[in-house]
Amino acid sequence: MNKIDRVLYSDTDSLFVDIGGFLDIKIGTGWQLLPDDKKIFYIKKICLEMESYVNDYCYRETQRKSYNSAVTDFRIKFKQEVIAKAALFISKKRYSMWHINDEGANVDYVKNVGLEIIRSDTPSAIKPRLKEVVEMILHGAPDSELKLLIMKHKKEIACVYPEEVAVNIGISDIEKYEDADGNPTKGATFQVKGALGYKKLLKHMRLENKYDSLSSGAKAKVVYVKKNMVGIESLAFQRWPVEFDDIIQVDFQKHIEKFYIDKIMTLVEPMGKASLLNDNTTGLDMFF
Repeated sequence: MNKIDRVLYSDTDSLFVDIGGFLDIKIGTGWQLLPDDKKIFYIKKICLEMESYVNDYCYRETQRKSYNSAVTDFRIKFKQEVIAKAALFISKKRYSMWHINDEGANVDYVKNVGLEIIRSDTPSAIKPRLKEVVEMILHGAPDSELKLLIMKHKKEIACVYPEEVAVNIGISDIEKYEDADGNPTKGATFQVKGALGYKKLLKHMRLENKYDSLSSGAKAKVVYVKKNMVGIESLAFQRWPVEFDDIIQVDFQKHIEKFYIDKIMTLVEPMGKASLLNDNTTGLDMFF
């Protein structure tokens, strides 16, 4: 970003502008020592000037010149809505922001847009932990603290119930991808394989009369499982049968890698901090 371009991100009907960078250049970094209420006061005054300039320009150059319209009732108007203390932009419509002012009211919360932590299919044990990592990043936590938190989360996730680490997802076309022996055919999704694995396991353990099998259109929880005597890779269920504990083990490590570590990588990689996910850092290196 050069000294003129202070637009961080643009969307369909909004722009996020780096006012902090603008002030650093124009008046120096001393403004950063001001309390938040003073920062907000001055930022809002700057935004009013920006609003006036942009709205007048749009009316003059777009509405009057391009559309030859002098109607004022339908003028395009931009206004300041949010002041954020920090933001993390991943890609289009995927970002997180620490809001300290919304529509003129002082607030203090993190808003996430399009990130996995707000997706309904994100495992329940992983969603709040991803949220905690995002908040620590936005609050400027040291890398050593982030690394320790990630290590702590990995240990915690490995000890939860299967329901908590499972992906919540709808299942369709089960019959389409089932061969004559009840095995999944080429092209079957993770969840379809899980539904067929569940059916196969119920039959193998003679539990078909105790638990209902899954049908297309059902919403279920799906987990990857470790190598087993039944030969299934994933398992879908609505309620985990306790009988499964004797012969099936959830592949917690795969869930941690795929649904926790990979998601965090999308957050830290744009920051040049992928090393936070490297387990090779030990001893004193953890704190420097």
